[in-house]
Amino acid sequence: MSEPAAFPVAFHRPEAERRVVILPGARYPTRAPLLWFAREVAVAKGFGVLEVLDEPPAGEDPFAWIRDRAQRALDHEPAPTTVVIGKSLASDVADLAAERELPAVWLTPLLDRAGVRAALARATRPALLIGGTADPTWQPDTVPSSALIEQLELTEHDHSLQLPGDLLASLASLKKVTKRIERFLGGSWLD
Repeated sequence: MSEPAAFPVAFHRPEAERRVVILPGARYPTRAPLLWFAREVAVAKGFGVLEVLDEPPAGEDPFAWIRDRAQRALDHEPAPTTVVIGKSLASDVADLAAERELPAVWLTPLLDRAGVRAALARATRPALLIGGTADPTWQPDTVPSSALIEQLELTEHDHSLQLPGDLLASLASLKKVTKRIERFLGGSWLD
């Protein structure tokens, strides 16, 4: 067994042979709705879940911070099957998922960053990208064409995948996103 993570994590079902590593966004912790329900789906599907609980501190480079957290979370007691689920900032480590040949779900990925797009082009495992048309970082036309990349686009949804001013529609969208993650985690490619 490896040393405990040197940063705040929650570990659900650590004995499971399949694991989901959940990475937060810059101001979107793993206890926020999209990542909370992603965790619930993963546990229901029989995965163990390692979620990074802290957030980038003020004054620190958030990209260096997420890279450090992602590397350490992925190295912590590795499982035979690992899937990454990350929000926004976390998509900047799509290169780590590609290098380690890990499937991934990227919620509101930073498609306005060339490094994220390049990492997606190198992916050898399935990836699910979910974004909203009112989010300036969601640029689906820039995503490399690949049979491994699925996209779910929510019309007029913002960077939190909410429809501003319409709570019930935002809740319906959360349900749609959760169902899509559930389908992804139940894919035959995991066998």
